[in-house]
Amino acid sequence: MILENIEIIDILQDGRGVGKKDGKVYFIEGGSYGEICNIELLEEKKNFTLAKKTKTLQKSKDYREPPCPYYYECGGCSIMDISYDRQIKLKQNLIKNALNKTAGIDLDNIKIIKSKDFGYRNKIRLKVGDNGDLAYKKKSSDDLVYIKDCLLANDHIRANFDNIQALSRDITEAMGHILSQISIRSNGKEILLNLYSDEVDKVYDYLKTKDLAYKINILGKNKTLRLGEDHLFFTYKDKTFKVSRDDFYQVNDYQIQNLYGLAKEFLGEDKKLLDLFCGSGTSSIAINGDHLVGVEINKSAIVDAKENARINNLTDYKFIAKNAKYIDQKFIKKEQIHAVTLDPPRAGIDKEIIKTLAKTKIPQIIYISCNPQTQARDIKRFQKEGYALEKIKAVDMFPQTMHVETIALIQKM
Repeated sequence: MILENIEIIDILQDGRGVGKKDGKVYFIEGGSYGEICNIELLEEKKNFTLAKKTKTLQKSKDYREPPCPYYYECGGCSIMDISYDRQIKLKQNLIKNALNKTAGIDLDNIKIIKSKDFGYRNKIRLKVGDNGDLAYKKKSSDDLVYIKDCLLANDHIRANFDNIQALSRDITEAMGHILSQISIRSNGKEILLNLYSDEVDKVYDYLKTKDLAYKINILGKNKTLRLGEDHLFFTYKDKTFKVSRDDFYQVNDYQIQNLYGLAKEFLGEDKKLLDLFCGSGTSSIAINGDHLVGVEINKSAIVDAKENARINNLTDYKFIAKNAKYIDQKFIKKEQIHAVTLDPPRAGIDKEIIKTLAKTKIPQIIYISCNPQTQARDIKRFQKEGYALEKIKAVDMFPQTMHVETIALIQKM
């Protein structure tokens, strides 16, 4: 069934448009904010109907011609056809709606710090096709879109893209479709490649005789081999961070200072900080400098966290390879913790961890999130435990997508 003259009035976090007609809500694949279009109905749900755009009748006043030739197929970006100023307003609305609907918090305005809108990513991850060509997935599909460039990648990655693709093709020509994915990470001077394969030894034996321009990790299900060092060094102000193959590091070089600067502003001075989900310690060291306790379940990340503490001459630190559920009131008291910083995965925080933190009566929590929906859910859970949202701001770490990073200060009432 086709519905005509549907205006796209909002954009979901996954990039789908939202339209309304006769009291019904439609989630529309391919819909761009502000346009008027015809849609085909696909599947009716309890509170909305899935649909796809079939024809644009009137373009949005915020429309811009996407500079990327792959945009309308590629799933890497979702709102490149919208002006950057409108992207920011949509993200403000996304955060406000999440807080209002989930946590009952009504805010007039959310400040979002803008980014350089292209060339900002220090890491991209690509699929490898049958011939070794590099690709992203298509929108809402497992099919591939083969690319020769990515406008979101930083200049160093883009300058090396052809050579990296040539390496992938060479491996594939010699041994068949043996690579599944390649991730490319750059610090602006050096590149670290992660090659994903079920045949780690074969790839290693083939490459070890080559004159390679990059540091390379070859990763399988149960084995990893490397050619050269397995890490890069990144700098932030006067800090240096070792970032290994699996370590988390913020992808937007131009916004890291703004993100951690806001977290530091919320935290204040002279605090001993507990960093749950601390990874390799980069965020807590950037935010607090010293006087840190970090907890992280990934043992290899904790090894790097300790190394980063030594590199940056920290004198009062402890990094522990434990599940975040490890902490309790006794631990908080023993370590003399003043505040907690949380930067969890997109799924947010386990509700039992929130209850445990609340029992410690820690006065100040800095919650960094790339998912406003799960952050709002967790703020509601903190509210039930006697905490309140004191401040919230956002940093646009991911232009051309509906993802956004938020920093919340949650305080004991």
